[in-house]
Amino acid sequence: MKNTELNLIPIFVAIYEEKNLSKAANRMDISQPAVSKALAKLRDIYDDPLFHRNSSGVEPTSFAGDIYPAMAAALKNYTSTLSASRDFNPKKSKRIFSIACVSPTNFNLIPIVVKLISAVAPDVFLEVHPLFTEDYESDLRLQRYDLIVDMTPKGRTTLKHELLYNEDLSVVCSQDHPRIDDSIDMVQFLKEEHVVVSRWHTRRSLLEVEDCSDLQQRRVVYRAAGAVEMLPVIEGTEYIGMLPGTTIADFAEKYHIKAVPLPFDLPDLGLSMIWHPSRTHDCGHRWLRGKFKKAAKMWSQERLA
Repeated sequence: MKNTELNLIPIFVAIYEEKNLSKAANRMDISQPAVSKALAKLRDIYDDPLFHRNSSGVEPTSFAGDIYPAMAAALKNYTSTLSASRDFNPKKSKRIFSIACVSPTNFNLIPIVVKLISAVAPDVFLEVHPLFTEDYESDLRLQRYDLIVDMTPKGRTTLKHELLYNEDLSVVCSQDHPRIDDSIDMVQFLKEEHVVVSRWHTRRSLLEVEDCSDLQQRRVVYRAAGAVEMLPVIEGTEYIGMLPGTTIADFAEKYHIKAVPLPFDLPDLGLSMIWHPSRTHDCGHRWLRGKFKKAAKMWSQERLA
C-alpha cells in the first residue's frame, strides 16, 4: 500500500466504531466530505462496499467486520510506538517490560534492577523469562521481549548490543571430586565427563569449537537448561563443567562445589544487553537500558569490594 493509503486506516477504524460518517469526521477532526472520499478509496482498494447506510448512520459489511481487528490492532500498535517514543514518565508509567536472560543474570543482576526500578517507578514492572530461543531478531522485532541479556553476539548482526560486564570462566566440580584438587591439566580435563549449558532446540553448548578447538574432544554427558541448573548434577556426580567464577562462588556452599582454574586460555565471557534497533530511541527503553547499566556497575563494584 502507498503511504496515502496507510492514512486510511484510522479513518476506517473511526467509521467502524462510530457507525456514523459525521461522528467519524468529528473524531478525526476532518470534514465529512474527506471521510466520504476516504471511504470511497477504501471500497476501491478492497472491492467491497464495507459499510451500508441505515437510519442512524452506517452498518459494516461482514468483510469490514473481518478486517476490523487487524486494522484496529495496526492503529493501536502504531500509536503506542509514538507515545512510547515521545513520552515516558517513570513515576506515572504502568509499562511492563519483558526480559529474557541467561540464568546467572536472574541471581546477580535482576534483583538490583528491580530495586532500582521500584525506587522511582512504582507501577513499572519486569516480566522475566528464561532464554528459550535462538531467533533473537524475530523475538525482539515482534516485541516478544524488550531486552535480552546473553553472551555478547559474535559476528555481524542487525541487532544492537551493549556490554554489561565481563566474567572469568573456571572449571566447576564437586568439592569432594576424587581426581581434581586445586588444579587440572588439559589431559585430565578432556578425560572427565562434562555438563554443559544447552542451546535451545540444538545439541550445542554455549562454548563451542570456535572458542577453543580442544572443546570438541569433550565427552558431554548432560546438557542443562541453564548455568545454575548445572550445579545439582555436578554436586552429586564426578561430572565437571565450566561456569563464571562469581556464579560458582555464589552457590559454592549450597551445592558443595568448587572452582578450579581453566587449563587453557579463553577470552572473558562478555554479558551484554541486546535489543532491536527500532527500540533504540524509545524513551522508556532507553530508561530501562540505563537501569541495567547502573545495576551492572553496582554489581561489579560490589564484586570487587
